[in-house]
Amino acid sequence: MSIILYSRESVKISIFKVFETSQNKQAIYSNVMRMKAPTPKTLPIVDAWKPLPITHWREEEAAHLLRRIGFSADPGTIKKIIKQPILNALDSRFGQKNPLNASTAFTEFSKELPNVYFELYNNKDLDPVVKQERQQKKNRDNNKFYRELTMNWYDHARAEENSAQEKFVLFLHDIFVIDQRKVQDAPNLYSFQNALREGVFLNYPQLCKNISREPGMIVYLDLAQNTAKKPNENFARELFELFILGEGHYTENDIKEAARAFTGYRLRKKTEFVYHKRFHDSGQKTVFGKSGNWGGDAVIDIAFEQPAARTFFIRELLKFYLTDGALPHDDYIIALGDLWADNNFEIRYLIDTVFQSRLFFHPAYRGNMVKSPIHFYMGLCQDLNLDIIPLQGPLIRQMLAMGQNLYNPPNVRGWLYGEKWINSTTVSARRQIVNYLFSSVNEERLNGNQKKSLADARAANKGNFLVSNERLRPMLKNNGEALTQQLCRFFITELSQQAYVENLGRLIGDPKSQGALFRARNAIIALLQSPAYNLC
Repeated sequence: MSIILYSRESVKISIFKVFETSQNKQAIYSNVMRMKAPTPKTLPIVDAWKPLPITHWREEEAAHLLRRIGFSADPGTIKKIIKQPILNALDSRFGQKNPLNASTAFTEFSKELPNVYFELYNNKDLDPVVKQERQQKKNRDNNKFYRELTMNWYDHARAEENSAQEKFVLFLHDIFVIDQRKVQDAPNLYSFQNALREGVFLNYPQLCKNISREPGMIVYLDLAQNTAKKPNENFARELFELFILGEGHYTENDIKEAARAFTGYRLRKKTEFVYHKRFHDSGQKTVFGKSGNWGGDAVIDIAFEQPAARTFFIRELLKFYLTDGALPHDDYIIALGDLWADNNFEIRYLIDTVFQSRLFFHPAYRGNMVKSPIHFYMGLCQDLNLDIIPLQGPLIRQMLAMGQNLYNPPNVRGWLYGEKWINSTTVSARRQIVNYLFSSVNEERLNGNQKKSLADARAANKGNFLVSNERLRPMLKNNGEALTQQLCRFFITELSQQAYVENLGRLIGDPKSQGALFRARNAIIALLQSPAYNLC
C-alpha cells in the first residue's frame, strides 16, 4: 500500500487557506481587527488603569502578559503565575537586577582601550606605521567584541528569567538611540546598555541625566563637540524631541539655549565621562521661559515640568507593548501621565500600573501586534526550547535580513514597528530562519572558531540548537485532536487558534499512522511560518 505524504509546500498552502496569502500584510491583520478599542464611555477613565480584577486573571490573560512583556508564553509558567497576583509576576521579572556578564577577554579589552586611545592620540613620537597597525588592531578587536556582545545578549535574553528585563532594554534603546556604526567601541556599547538596564529602577528624569553622561551617547550625538563658542544642538534637539517631550512641544530657541547648558560634557580617552567647567558656557540661559545659569541636569528638570513630559514616554511605552495601531483615547493617556508625575516619574510605577491594568488586558489589544524580528527569533527559541546557536555570522545575517540588527537601529528615531516589519523580503527571511531551526549543521564545514564556539556552548550544557526528529517523536503519543489543540494553544494567540485547528488537524492526521512524524514536523514548520505566529 502506498503512503501519500504531504510536501512542506502543500502543508503551507493548506494551512494558509484561512487567509488570502501568507506574505500579505492583510493576512497578518485580517483575523485580529474584530474588537473595537475602548472609549471613556465603554471603559471609564477612572477604571482604565486599575488592576485587572482577580476573577479575570486566567490562563488567557497570563499568556497575553507573558507574550507582551517577554517573548513567549510557556504553559508551565502560565499555570504557575495565575496562582499569584499579577504584581508578583511583574516583580519576579522586573524586580531583580540580572546583569549581562562580559567575558574575561572583553573585560581586559575594556580596561586596555583607554590606554590604546591615549597612545594613539597623545604619543607624538609613535611611528606612523605602528600607529596605523594599532589603529587597525583596535578596530578588529572592537568588531570582534561587538559580535561577542551581540551573541552574549541573545543568550542572556533567551533565559526566561531575563526576557522581560531585556525586552525593556530594547524598548529603551528604541528611545535612547545609539548605534555601533558610529560609536564603534564595544565597551561603550556595553556601558550604554547597562545604563538602560538600570533604568527600570530609576525615575525617568534620572535616567535621562545618566544617559547624557554615557560615552556612547556623547559620541553618537556629538556632545563632545558642543562648545561655548560653537554649540552643537544635536543632543539638545533629541533630548526634547525623542527623549522627553516629542515634536511640537519646544521652540528652536529652547534647543539653542539648552545646547549651551550641555557644554563642558567631554570624554577622557574616549571611554570616560568628564565635566570640564572651563568649556562650559556659564552665561544665563532661558529654557521654557525660565532663566538662570543652567547646566544639563537643570535643563532636564525644567523639561519635565512641561505638560508633554507626562505623556510622551507613556505613548512610546504603549506603542511598544500595547498596540502598533491607533493609541488609546488621549484621556486615558493624560490620566496616566498625571498619576505618573504624582509618583515622581518612577519607571517601575509605570510598569506595574500599565501591565496589570484593565486597559492592557482589554480584548482589543490582544493578539494583534506584529512581533519584531528579535521577538520573533527569541520566541522561536523559547517556544521550541532551543539554545542560541553560537554561530555569529549566520545569526547576525539572519537578523539583519529580517530587519533588526541589534545595536544598529536604522536612524536616530529607532526602529519602526507594526506592519513596517512586514514585506516580501522580511517575511521570506522569517520563514528561512524557521527552516534553519529545523535543519542540521554540517559541523565538518565549520571553521575552527565556529567549532570552538559549539564546543564551549556544549561544555556549558547548551547544545540544544536545532529541532531533531527525536525531540518531536514524544508528541505523537497524543491523539490527533489533542495534539492539534496543544500545538495551537502553545504557539499562537487565542484569537487565531480557531482558524488553524481544523486545517492543522487534517494535515497531521492520525499521529499513530505511517508518516505521521514527517507530517507533524512539516505542519509545525508551517504553523511557525504562518501569519498567526507573527502576532502576539
